[in-house]
Amino acid sequence: MMFETSNPAGRFDHADVDRVVVFVDIAGFAAFTEAHGDHRAAELANRFTTIAASNLGPGDDMIKTLGDAVMITSSDPTAALAFLRRLHVETRRIDGFPLLRAGICTGAVVKHRGNVFGATVNTAARLAAVARPGQIVGDASSASALRGTDLVAMTSLGPLRLRNVGALVEAFALDVGTRHQEHVDPICRMHVTADAQPLTITHEEETYRFYFCSTACLRQFADRVGDLSTSSGDGDSQSTQSFFGEVATHFGTLEASPGGREAAPMSTRSTSS
Repeated sequence: MMFETSNPAGRFDHADVDRVVVFVDIAGFAAFTEAHGDHRAAELANRFTTIAASNLGPGDDMIKTLGDAVMITSSDPTAALAFLRRLHVETRRIDGFPLLRAGICTGAVVKHRGNVFGATVNTAARLAAVARPGQIVGDASSASALRGTDLVAMTSLGPLRLRNVGALVEAFALDVGTRHQEHVDPICRMHVTADAQPLTITHEEETYRFYFCSTACLRQFADRVGDLSTSSGDGDSQSTQSFFGEVATHFGTLEASPGGREAAPMSTRSTSS
């Protein structure tokens, strides 16, 4: 059965407007939920929504919340970036608050009863989905409008093929100083303060450091490493990759750090957080 509108053509109550659509969510929210449970995850999402609403500026509108994500519209890319910077500053004041990731897209939207629709909305959501933790990814229109502003850096990501977006989208990583370099718990993705004591493991003359927010996450890590060790076994399966290399692949990538290698959070490229 073909869909038919309830209103005759031309009588749909809407407005065609140009806006910057911003999607922001909590990076690693699914991992946080698994590690800390539904109730703590719900509290975290609610707190994030409250913080986002309290940091709206002139020309910003909170359109909706979607679990751990918020969708806002801004009058222009500069206002959108200012909102994201305020959001970053506020969440960084909270010990252990996970990194955020965001997508912004500038263009026409259909506004109807407080909601917005259209390709601009879909593209912003998909750009957020490919953003890494702590990263803002914008489309070419947004990036063009932001040249010459107080961005720390703008890096071309090239044309990206986004889910359910027909054409390739020229994307840019927009750095406003929101990248956070403290350690991240490999289990729940929460931040761990720089003065925390790491779990240090030496294997085959390589030193690996893992940071945890709690003993609960440390226990989960130990259990998973035990499972991985059992499934990996010894011998030829280890010839091309050391055991802790497998651990790193399982939990995240390894980055060089002074005196050893730190297990860094996984670069999130999926459509879920």
